[in-house]
Amino acid sequence: MGPASRLAAGVDSAAVATSPRTSSPPESPEAAWQSALLRSAQQGMEDIALTGAAEVLFLRAKRASAASAWFDALSDAAWTRGFCVARVSVLADRCFDTLDGLVRNLVLSLRAPGAGERDRGWAPLLDAFLAGHDSPAAALADFDRGAAVFGTHGDLAVLTREYLEAAGRPARPASRIDAWLAGTDLSRVESRGTALAALSAPTALRALGECSRLARALGHRGLVLIFEGAEVLTRLSASRRDGGFTVLRELIDNADGARGLVSAQLWVSATALLYDGARGIALSGPLSSRVLAPTSGSADLPPPHRPLVDLSAPSGWHAPAMLPIPLPAVRGEAAGLRAILRAAHGLPPVDPDVGLSVGHERIDATIDELFRHASLESSVFALVSGTYGSGKSHLLMHLTARSLAERRPVFRLSLEYLDADLGHPQRHLHRMLDQAVLPLPGRPSALDRLVAWTRTPAALEALRALLGSIAEGAGDAASAATKALARMRRSKRPGAVAESFLSASDLRARPASAAYRRDAYQRLLLWLELLERADGCRGPMILIDEAENLFRAFTAPQRRAALRSLSYYCGGTLPGSCVVLAITPDALDRLRGEADAQLADVAEQRTVLPSEDAAMLRRRLHQVRPIEVPTLDEAQRVVLAFKVQALHRRVRAPTSDPRWASWITETIASAATPRELVRRAVDRLEGLWWRSTASVGDED
Repeated sequence: MGPASRLAAGVDSAAVATSPRTSSPPESPEAAWQSALLRSAQQGMEDIALTGAAEVLFLRAKRASAASAWFDALSDAAWTRGFCVARVSVLADRCFDTLDGLVRNLVLSLRAPGAGERDRGWAPLLDAFLAGHDSPAAALADFDRGAAVFGTHGDLAVLTREYLEAAGRPARPASRIDAWLAGTDLSRVESRGTALAALSAPTALRALGECSRLARALGHRGLVLIFEGAEVLTRLSASRRDGGFTVLRELIDNADGARGLVSAQLWVSATALLYDGARGIALSGPLSSRVLAPTSGSADLPPPHRPLVDLSAPSGWHAPAMLPIPLPAVRGEAAGLRAILRAAHGLPPVDPDVGLSVGHERIDATIDELFRHASLESSVFALVSGTYGSGKSHLLMHLTARSLAERRPVFRLSLEYLDADLGHPQRHLHRMLDQAVLPLPGRPSALDRLVAWTRTPAALEALRALLGSIAEGAGDAASAATKALARMRRSKRPGAVAESFLSASDLRARPASAAYRRDAYQRLLLWLELLERADGCRGPMILIDEAENLFRAFTAPQRRAALRSLSYYCGGTLPGSCVVLAITPDALDRLRGEADAQLADVAEQRTVLPSEDAAMLRRRLHQVRPIEVPTLDEAQRVVLAFKVQALHRRVRAPTSDPRWASWITETIASAATPRELVRRAVDRLEGLWWRSTASVGDED
């Protein structure tokens, strides 16, 4: 049985290697502290290997050379545990605002367990996979099974399969992998019928996720990806620095999730300039709140999954007699462990049934009512209101899970600082499709689904037939399908044309004229029809998040244009949809105050489309009572803390904490939000459990 076969059967591809026990600590406190950090990171590897989760961790070092030496040891430990490792230096011309450059160099530096120093890159990874099988046919069959388990359909998966098929004559497929990494559009230069997109900034995060899935399909336990020297961000221009901070924040939020990575640990190292400097991450509130998070205050041993760790030992730190031992995670508690891991990073659970919700019973009843009305009416509009950190993201995650359970695809538009394009559907439709989550195995995005439709001749022919059946009907979806088919017939590369049309990538540079806005809306309606016919999906859930940025990052003209688009999404046009606008209470008051004048201006624009119903949006903003994220009182916060403790005891092991009740009382008084309370509770519980593993190891 090959590696992917064992994975499909639910068995890890590599045995768990535990660190050697030692009864005497290293000679210096600094060395002991760094050894403790290494043990903690290895426990994190065990956790992500079981749960399939991904996390972004930050390392603070006085000197880049010290961080490099520690990452040498981390790499050795990762290879021992069956992980592939990639390391890149962050440079001014290769920074997080140009993520495709970093991904390119990560793939080129990737090294598998047991590989030689020079055996780096994707082709050596595949050569090792082939060498581990009796025949190329067995390797290909094993890869296909693994690819099915981990849902890989993208460019690198196609190129990987072609390389494995060409075993013994790999020169051409290897050169095609190199060309794809260099940003070459292979479907264009080769006139392929099926599509292959180039590695570029828009596709970089998806390509990174695909690398992690392919690593698992090839039999490895996961990826450890290391970005060194990130303090270079502080030397960039203000606009590039903001872009880099935004990408980092999106990496943290999206690394683990439907669109993210699988079994991956991402490390970002930097000197104090990034964390404490005047041009550091303190300039970005959303990023600093995720990285510079308060801990439980315990500094004796760094627990697993702490977002930021310092390579230097705390002042006065003394090494314990026995360092903790990394332990295999409990297989039956994968969902709960993933919730603990995400909570450590300030993220809500992806599974709403892990038992961390407090005070949401009324909201569940409201969601039931929304779905009931959406089944009867053309569209339902709702407002979700909550302050930052109050649990709004938790509620939206819960709403997403409920929607997927109802077979409703979830489309999300986040009004982020660098994406002030809500008023231009021809520009934001691609992003909306990329951030969508579909109620299908693996929770793919719409663009992931599109890749599966365009990468093989059989799938492309099925897509053509489906478009033909839609084109026979009437309405906007039929018009869009007819246009897509006409373009495919005229091209020698129908797969690339279909992908460009359905992904709306050909619209992103178009002006905001009524014709292009109508084109974008029609393509969205075509998507809803495709998902209903191909995958049995129901009407969509459309989440418009961080709407408070209408008043923080948008100019007055941008805000009017954004309200024009909101008039389409929230005005009752989309059939069977639930549209939810999430906004802070202060921004909602301001939006309602300005809605009459602003939306009157929108309605009077000569180029406004009939479907952009400003009058309906104005009415709904004033009449709809917002779903308010429950403000947890002190008693509810105590309940939340004890729920976290109960979950942690079930996932890890019961630990003694005589001060738990008094600590909770003190923490509730100082924690500004429920999110902060949960993060600090998890940090404390993980610290207590982690210390206890030292004595467990001593008894073995």
